[in-house]
Amino acid sequence: MQLKDYLSAISRWWWVIALVVLSALVCSFLFSRFQAPVYRSSVLLINTARLEWGTTMTVQILLKQQEEQLQTVDIASKVSERMHLDLPADDILSKIQTKPYTDSISIRIDVEDLDPERARKIALAYGQIFEEEKAAEYALVTPENRVRVTMLEEPRTGIRVRPDTKLNTVGGAILGLLLGLVIAMLLEFLDDTLKTPEDVARYLGIPTLGLIPRVTPARR
Repeated sequence: MQLKDYLSAISRWWWVIALVVLSALVCSFLFSRFQAPVYRSSVLLINTARLEWGTTMTVQILLKQQEEQLQTVDIASKVSERMHLDLPADDILSKIQTKPYTDSISIRIDVEDLDPERARKIALAYGQIFEEEKAAEYALVTPENRVRVTMLEEPRTGIRVRPDTKLNTVGGAILGLLLGLVIAMLLEFLDDTLKTPEDVARYLGIPTLGLIPRVTPARR
């Protein structure tokens, strides 16, 4: 198929494309509206140490160790107990994500939950417990080799992060457009009728010598 053939197919099957796009728009909108909202609360844990201590490799190892510690069942259980959440440790762990920042020697903990206040409580408990455990761990270490972990600030009530109705609707429209184009091309491929002089020439293998125009009766 040449470019003009594709354009002709789009022009012929435009209503199919429009119907698919509209259906995708409606489905993505309804999907977003009926999804339970998810809220996120975050806390940033800063590591403070001697300036010469912070080589890149050492910082990466430290943050990797702290990420692993934050994702343990032990800390998750303490978080649930401190905030009286009555949630299993695995449920707590499924709600958190950690992201290290080597340039600032810090870790951000993101907590996502259906309850914005519970998300804040979990993030706050993680910050408090990790501060306390690191303070106890480094209590017997000489000051020049000591690492101090502190929360930059207390986490706020969770903000809504999902679903993003606008983004989902736009994404649905784009997906619907692509699907509509594919369906239009498929319909065009399956349609074996002769519609243009070029189709007739290709089918018969001989050139078209003339056309009989359609005559529209004159209005009286």
